[in-house]
Amino acid sequence: MRSRLRVGDAELGGWTMDRSPGEDILGLAFEVRDRETLTSLTIARPTGEVERLRRHGIELPYDDGSFARVVCLRGLQLLPDRCRALREMSRVLVPGGEIEVAVRGSIERSPPFAVLADSLERHAGVRFAAAVRWLFCMPEPGDLRGVLAAADLEQIRVDVVRTTDRSPSITEFLASLGAETRVVPEIVEGKVLADLERASGAWVDRDGLLITTETIVGRARRA
Repeated sequence: MRSRLRVGDAELGGWTMDRSPGEDILGLAFEVRDRETLTSLTIARPTGEVERLRRHGIELPYDDGSFARVVCLRGLQLLPDRCRALREMSRVLVPGGEIEVAVRGSIERSPPFAVLADSLERHAGVRFAAAVRWLFCMPEPGDLRGVLAAADLEQIRVDVVRTTDRSPSITEFLASLGAETRVVPEIVEGKVLADLERASGAWVDRDGLLITTETIVGRARRA
């Protein structure tokens, strides 16, 4: 059985999951705002029923061994204690259950984001540029492999997935980042848009902006 799982604005796309009948899947997405962590939870039932919950913190409101699979689609790299979050995901898995985690790869291999960060540094300062670069703070496969191993997970496999998404415009591209970080101060918005438009010739066609990104996907199992 093939399943696509959405959590908030994130979707498991290039690594669509196989799911056996009878399995419940828990999807997670993390946001960090003003030093507070918010967690979006989605449970996909074999019946097609979907349950959603949003809560503060990374503790999961489920018993040990509640799920056959846990998928973290967004935000693990933003957490101050990634290992603790992974151990909590492992706790709610059945023995031998699988975790799948996705984090952004290198910002240099995601050109619109690299231009955005450079523009913000020039016009708004290092703090605003850091909010973008922070999204890419686990840029190499070894970074994700290491944190999965530190959480005592087994049978670790890490893959790099390169995808091209589309946004109708540069303005829409900036708006889409609101789910992860508020990046562009209003006072410099015109300058940042101008920088992106000057750099975007290779990324734009008649249907909008092409956004090439790199995602690092880790899979592991609970012992």
